[in-house]
Amino acid sequence: MIMNRREFLIRSGTCLAGAALMPVITSCSGEVRRQFSLQSERDFLGDFLHDDEILILHLASLAPSGHNAQPWTVTVLEPQRFLVGSDKDRWLPAVDPDNRELLLSIGAFLENLIVAAGYYGYHVSYRIIAVNPKDTSLLDVRLEKAPRQQYPVERITSRRTVRSSYLNRELLVEDVKFLTSDMRYVRYFPFGTREADLIASATMEANSKQAYRDAAQEELARWIRWSDRDAREFCTGLTPAGMEIRGIANWYVRHFYSEQTVMKESFRKTSLEMVEERLTSGAGWIVISSDDSQIRSLLETGRRFEKMFLSVKDRMIGLYPMTQALEEEPWRFQIAQELGIHMPVQFIVKVGYVDSYPSPVSLRMPVKWFTYGGNNT
Repeated sequence: MIMNRREFLIRSGTCLAGAALMPVITSCSGEVRRQFSLQSERDFLGDFLHDDEILILHLASLAPSGHNAQPWTVTVLEPQRFLVGSDKDRWLPAVDPDNRELLLSIGAFLENLIVAAGYYGYHVSYRIIAVNPKDTSLLDVRLEKAPRQQYPVERITSRRTVRSSYLNRELLVEDVKFLTSDMRYVRYFPFGTREADLIASATMEANSKQAYRDAAQEELARWIRWSDRDAREFCTGLTPAGMEIRGIANWYVRHFYSEQTVMKESFRKTSLEMVEERLTSGAGWIVISSDDSQIRSLLETGRRFEKMFLSVKDRMIGLYPMTQALEEEPWRFQIAQELGIHMPVQFIVKVGYVDSYPSPVSLRMPVKWFTYGGNNT
C-alpha cells in the first residue's frame, strides 16, 4: 500500500533528532544519533593514524555529496600524508556520468579537512594528481604541525541541508552581500525575478524528466535507506529523516517502503508534487559558477560552496542544493546562457531564512570504512 499525497502530508509531523554538539558525533541509523567511538576507530586505525588525524578525517567526512554517497576514500601513504580518492562503487553514473558532482563533493571534503586540520593544529598542502575526472586517485594531501586555528568546529558538525520550512521573505541586503562577496562566482536571484522563475521552471522540468528516466530513478532507489537496518548496514544514502519525511509518515515509509516502491507511478507523482511545493518557499536562488569544468576548478568550487554552507547557520539561513537542471538536457547546456552567466554553472541552491535550524541526521560512514593503510589495505 502506498499513501497518496493528501495522506502523506496530513500524517507528516515534527521529527525529533538528537543534537550534534561535538566533533565526534555521527549517525548510522535512520533516526537516532549515536556517539562516535574514537576508541573503536583507534583499535582499527591506530597503527597508522594519530587520534588527531582520525578526528580530522571524521570532520572531513561530514561534507555533502550527491545522494549522500560519500564517495571519498583516504589511503595513508606515510605519517601525515594521505591519498584522497574516490570509490567507484559510490559513483552516480545515471545522474553524474562525468563525475562533475563527485569532484565538487571531494572539494567540500577537502575544505572540511583543511578547516578541521587547522583546528587541531595542522597546515594542509595538497597536490592534484588526477588527470581525468574518472581517476580514482585525486589528491596527495600532507599535514604539517602549525599553530592551532580558532574555529567554531560545530559549524561542521551541525551543517545540514534544509529542504523545507523556509520563510517567504527576501534576504536582507547585508546577507546578500555576505553570500555574494565573491561576485565573480556567486549570484543571488530573489523570487519574483525573471531569473528565479526560469530556475524554478528548469528545476521542475528536470525533476520531471529525471523521475521518469528509469536509470536515474533506479539509482535513486538504490541510495534510499528506508529501514533502520539498511541505514545501519550502509551508513550512506538518504533516509526518511534526511528527506524531511516527518511524523507518522516517517514511521510508515520506514516500515513499508522499499527499493521497488521508488519505481512505482504513485511514488514518482508524489515526489514531483513535493518538489513543486518546495519551489514556492524561501527567498530565492544562489547560483555558483566556476572558471571552467576542469578538475582543479571543480575542486575549488566545491570548497567555495562548503565555506558558504558552514557559515549560513549563524544567520539562520538554510540551503538546499537542487542540481537536477544541471543533470538533465537541455538545461545543463543552456542554464548559464539563460541566466546571463558567462561561466559554467556548478551549483543551483535554494536559499532562505528558517525559524529554527534542524539538527543534522544524515548518515555517515565510520572513518575506518573509507580509510586504508597498514593492516587495512
